[in-house]
Amino acid sequence: MTATPPTPELDVLARLMNPDTLQDPYPFYTWLREHAPVHRNPTGGVYLVSSNEAARTAYQSPDLRSIETEELPAKHPRWHRSRALRLLTQVITSTNAPEHTRLRRAVSRHFTLRQAQRLQTAAKRHCDRLLTPLATRLKDGETADLHHDLTQPLGMNMAGDIIGIPEPDREPLTALILQVLASIHPTSDDDTLEAGNTASEQVEDYFTQLAAERRDRPTEDLISALLTDVTDGDEKPEQGLNHTEFMVMLWGLWAGSFETTVASMDFGVLALLDHPDQATWLDAGPAETKAFVAETLRHSPPVLVDAVPRIARKDIHLGGITIPEGADVRTLHGAANRDPRAFPDPDRFDPARNTSRMVTFGHGIHHCLGANLARMECAVALSRIRRTLPGLTLPARPLLRTAMSLRTFENFPVTL
Repeated sequence: MTATPPTPELDVLARLMNPDTLQDPYPFYTWLREHAPVHRNPTGGVYLVSSNEAARTAYQSPDLRSIETEELPAKHPRWHRSRALRLLTQVITSTNAPEHTRLRRAVSRHFTLRQAQRLQTAAKRHCDRLLTPLATRLKDGETADLHHDLTQPLGMNMAGDIIGIPEPDREPLTALILQVLASIHPTSDDDTLEAGNTASEQVEDYFTQLAAERRDRPTEDLISALLTDVTDGDEKPEQGLNHTEFMVMLWGLWAGSFETTVASMDFGVLALLDHPDQATWLDAGPAETKAFVAETLRHSPPVLVDAVPRIARKDIHLGGITIPEGADVRTLHGAANRDPRAFPDPDRFDPARNTSRMVTFGHGIHHCLGANLARMECAVALSRIRRTLPGLTLPARPLLRTAMSLRTFENFPVTL
């Protein structure tokens, strides 16, 4: 790649959407990080952070805040027309203290390491139920799609178990959510946007009805647990959630709880197949499996660029440049995770390395609530795939696509 410093006209976001770059963005990330670790993108004037130090600083800086509601129409030109965008921009990641603190406190106790360990039995059950017919087909000489036949339904069912969505409703609800996510992609047309609005209304109606049922007949799920702290009306309580916050929380959790985890599982399988010498870590025990998963999450994070804006409260210095007050700052996870100043020989897949500086799940108060659950699901899936499907191989490279700001899979063909 020509080592020419980026110009103000370089549209990094457009470059990342290019199919060739999408398949392997890391040479471009390296070039960008070396020449402009903080780059002002001409599209939207967003400042894109590619160095690890600057990314971690941005996540924990008190001089960066979430966007305020009145600023949203200027940042999202179609905000007024998209019900889904209006909901997603109210989720916990889009709030500031003290609201952020109150909302996070209301749900954080349901996303602990202990909770992830409790759900491990369910993850193993779902994984084995999906793997059995898949293994039969592969042993009969068929080519299967691991994404559609295993990782996507596994992620969907785990999200359904956690939130409390009955099994018969999960597939149709997933179809609606995928329609909604397609509608808020920057390239979506008016028909797709309108279809997404209709799907969003259906999702809201569904959760309203399900919440009413759980009030009458609570079960051991997140909906029932959150309902104990939900107040009537929209007045903001000192603790817990009001009705609108509760609905937004459910909507956001379902929309965001499995897409990134599914992509992480897919990237984990790709690591298993691309690095057979390292795949033996999955045979050694829980600690080694955990290390393999952590390196997968560092080496191939599913998020291309943070979807949530972080706005400068004042002029700030970051990555050697001055970012003006009011500017939008986003992190490029894949670039920050392969910064050689944080990870020696960063392109090498090495489960023995220290991954504590990766930003796959954010950092500080913006660390992802579902990180423990995502790690657990990946560990269960990869260890069981390794044990059940020895000799697994790729007849063709999986096809990648973008879903909002994610780098995820269109398909994942496998054979024995």
